[in-house]
Amino acid sequence: MALVHFLGHTITHIDSLAHFFWDGKLYNGKPASLVSVNGGAASHNVDVANGGIIARGVLVDAPLLRGVDLIERGDGVALADIEQAARECGVAVEEGDVLLLRTGQLGHRERTGPVDVAVAGSSGPLPELLPLLKERGVAVLGSDTGNDVAPTGYERFSNPIHQVGIVALGLWILDNAWLDDLAEACKARGRWEFLINILPLRIPNATGSPVNPVAVF
Repeated sequence: MALVHFLGHTITHIDSLAHFFWDGKLYNGKPASLVSVNGGAASHNVDVANGGIIARGVLVDAPLLRGVDLIERGDGVALADIEQAARECGVAVEEGDVLLLRTGQLGHRERTGPVDVAVAGSSGPLPELLPLLKERGVAVLGSDTGNDVAPTGYERFSNPIHQVGIVALGLWILDNAWLDDLAEACKARGRWEFLINILPLRIPNATGSPVNPVAVF
């Protein structure tokens, strides 16, 4: 069996619904025993998206909206940022969207060098976004981080966006997306919505896949 390791805070990858479970359950109440080290994901695996994910993408450029270079580690993209993007950029989050949240963290890391997230913390989506994601029916959430603010501030939740988003909402999650170039393209056009395609590798029984998302204007 070949092992493909793509986790962490640098490689762009997408998590399927087999990537996290809670209290022994996967999304829709399936038993977590369907996912194992030896057998991989017998359910909810990334191969269900083998035809590709093609949808409307929406970028919320939080540093641009706040007038800063980046969202600091330990802080995160909030409901207020989504609301400001709707007012100032004229784009609302809708059902089936791929919602991308830029913090500037990955670009900053590229310029200044590697950082141990376990020590320095991370930016990302704040858990207060979860009810909105459910209400709007967002299909994929992505950012230029590992998609969980660290430290989380929760005793039981090490990765609240993943744990609640995947298991309770059926949300696919795109980690470590390079959004700096996309932000520049959006700003130049004054347009923060676009066609996006995400093409997971056809890896049977995998809980996720490295990807190279492409935005088309």
